[in-house]
This record gives sequence, C-alpha cells and structure tokens, in this order.
Amino acid sequence: MVVQTLTVHVSVITSPPFATAPPSRRGDNFDPSIPPLSLNLPTVSVAEPSIPSLSLDLPPQTCTPGFSSYATPGLDGYVPADACNALWVYFPNFAAAVAFSILFGILTIAHLGQAVLYRNGFCWVIIMASLWETGAYAFRALGSKNQQSSGIATVAQILVLVAPIWVNAFAYMVFARIVHFYSPTRKVWFFSPSILALIFVTLDIISFVIQLVGGGMAGLGASADSQKKGLDIYMGGIGMQEGFIILFLGLVIKFHRDQLQAERAGRLTPDKIASWKWLIWALYVCLLAITIRIIYRLAEFSAGLSASNPLPSNEPVLYVLESTPMWLAILVWNIVHPGRFIHGEGAKMPPSWLSRHLCCCCRKRRCDECNGKLGHTGAHHHRLADDPELEDNQEMHPVPKSHRGRVAAAPVNPFLNAPSRDSSPNGNTREHLRLRPPPAADNHREVSPEPPSYTAYRPHEF
Repeated sequence: MVVQTLTVHVSVITSPPFATAPPSRRGDNFDPSIPPLSLNLPTVSVAEPSIPSLSLDLPPQTCTPGFSSYATPGLDGYVPADACNALWVYFPNFAAAVAFSILFGILTIAHLGQAVLYRNGFCWVIIMASLWETGAYAFRALGSKNQQSSGIATVAQILVLVAPIWVNAFAYMVFARIVHFYSPTRKVWFFSPSILALIFVTLDIISFVIQLVGGGMAGLGASADSQKKGLDIYMGGIGMQEGFIILFLGLVIKFHRDQLQAERAGRLTPDKIASWKWLIWALYVCLLAITIRIIYRLAEFSAGLSASNPLPSNEPVLYVLESTPMWLAILVWNIVHPGRFIHGEGAKMPPSWLSRHLCCCCRKRRCDECNGKLGHTGAHHHRLADDPELEDNQEMHPVPKSHRGRVAAAPVNPFLNAPSRDSSPNGNTREHLRLRPPPAADNHREVSPEPPSYTAYRPHEF
C-alpha cells in the first residue's frame, strides 16, 4: 500500500503541468521559432573610387642570363644553335678558316705581282676579290675564338657572301678584252667590247648592291623577321647574278663559234690562233665555279634557317661548295693570266662611250673656265712657242709670206693697241720674232703679195 502511494506521487511531480506537442524534425535541424526580422532601411548608393589604372612600360624580355632560352657560353663562347644568344649554328672550325685565309692570301699576293709584271691596271678587280675572300675567312677564324661577337660574325658573313661578285666582274672585263684583241670584227654579235663591258659590269654592280643589302639584313644575331626578309632579298640578287651569267655565257659561246670559223677561214694571224682558246677555257672554268657556288647558296637559303634545313648547320659543305669553287675561280686567272696573252699592239681597250663623253665634258668645262682671260678668248688655246716673251703676252705676229703667197694670221692681245705695242721698249725685239706656220694650219688666209721687207700687224678677222 505504501509503495503504490509513492509511485503516484512521483508521476505527479514529473508530469508537466501543460502538455504541448514536440517540435517536428526536418533533416535533423530544428526550424527557428522566431520570425525573421526585416528592417526597411533606405538604400545608400556609394560611388566606386575612381583610381586610375597603373601601367608600367617595361622593356620586353631580352636574351639575358635567366631568360628561358638563354644558354651560358662555353668554350670560345659556344652555345647551342637553338639558344637565343647563338650567333653561329655550329662550332666554327678554326683550322679550316685559317687554312683558307692563307690560300686566298697567296692568290692575292700572286695577282698583285702579276698585275705589276704585266702592267694590267684592270686587274685590281680580281685583287679585290681575293682580298675580300681572305678577309672573310680571317674574320671567320677570329669569330671561332670569340663566338659571342656579333660584329666579327656579321663582317665574316657579308664578305663571304658578296666577294664572288668581284670575280664575276673580272670575267666580264676579261671577255671584253678578248673580243677586242682576237676578234677580226672586234664585235660579238652587234656588241662592241666597250659596250659589252659597260652593260655587264653595270648589271653586276646592281646585283652586288642587292646582295649587300640582303646579306646585311640577314646578319647573324638579327631577328627572325629581319633574317627572312634579308634572305629573300639576297636570293633575289644572287638569282639575278646567275641570270646575267647565263646571258653572258650565250655571248661567250657565240664568240667561240665565230673564232673557230675565222680560224678555219684563215682570218686569224698565227700569233693569235692558239692563245685565245686558253683564255676562253679559263673563262668557262671561272663561270662554272661561280655557278656551283650560286646553286649551293640558293639551295641553302631557299628552305630557311630552321633546324629542318641541314645545309646552314653543315660547315664542311660550306668549304666544299663555297670556299673551294671560289678559290678555283680566282686561281684559274693566276694560271691563265690575261697579261700573258693580251699584250702588244691593239691590247689596250678603247675608251667606252660613257668615258668618252665624260672626258669631253671635262675638257669643255676646263676650256669654259679659261674663257674671258687674257689670250684665252674663244676656242681653247694651244701653246705654239716656247718663247717666254710670247707666253707672257700671248701674242702671235705675222710671218713673211711663203712661196705659196700665204701668211699665218693669228689673234693679238686685244688689250694692247698698235701704238702701245710699237712704243714698248721691247717692240723692236718682238718685231723680229717669227713663228713657223704649221703645214696645214686652218688659220691661213690668202693675202696680197707684199715686199719681203714689209711686215705689218694683222689682227685676226672674226
């Protein structure tokens, strides 16, 4: 009985006075029983700060240590070809460069001695060719020991690219002298030797300028765009050079055939029958060597300078197809020097049309400059006597009549009249001065016969 009373009492105490439903669960989260609070506050628009943007004009990233494609130079400054600071696409061979500089130097000295021996002034062209080739490989040898010098690399490349132009020009000049000295007509087709040399040397100079510009733009160390434009210009110039060689070769073959016909017809003198063939065959060898070199350069640059083109990075091919042909092209003129065969009467080339007109203009300008001076009026004066008194006064006196009844009349000093001449202290001396007239003088005129003892001053009638 007691136990039951306790039980009821405990249940009364633990029971809540008011029973409410328990909150529902949703996703194990209780929903808040507080309603959301909303404040109707006025909106305030805040303007964004107008801060100017900051721009830094920083230089572009250059090829300096720390750059991604920069390579630390090794022996003699060598870096791989794909590095940004690479000027050479291979390690230049120092021994080969020195050897060819010596070989071309020997040819330079030999041509200089032969030009002096045979007294051929035009041989300065082939001397310049061998001198440029010597300098090209000398700078190449220096560049192999200092591969980070852009100046040395650029000079070496330009010289080796444009030096063959001089050999080409010398071939044109030699052929013009061959035609002048050996041809019975002194013409090939309808070209005279002077016109022939003028045309082809001028074309060669144009090709030279184009190649020089292209070679300078495609110099080692230049940008990729500059190198591409430079190579295109250079290939255009070297293509023009080969085109001129083909036209020139056609004239050489025409001359060769004409000479063979003249030899069979007996129109050549015995001393000129065999010697012209030596010069023609030397000319063929020279042109062939230049053509081999041009074909190599066109094949090298036509595919660009990328790694897919093996020719620019192959140095032995350069010495085989560039250096050796040019050395042979110069050597052949040491062996068959024009001075050995073209000498004596008729060896000197006549002045060209251009030089004749330039000389005439120069002479005319010198004559015009002396007009208006004492004794120099009119046409250009000529010295007729060595007497100092006549040179001072620039005065000619009449001479006694000859057996043909002619006397020479010449202009006198216009600034002196007859009385002043007669009253001069040396008048009697000048009275007896006479000049012997030339046999066919243009200033002779017929005069009436006069006594031999009478001489009079006769001013020149204009």
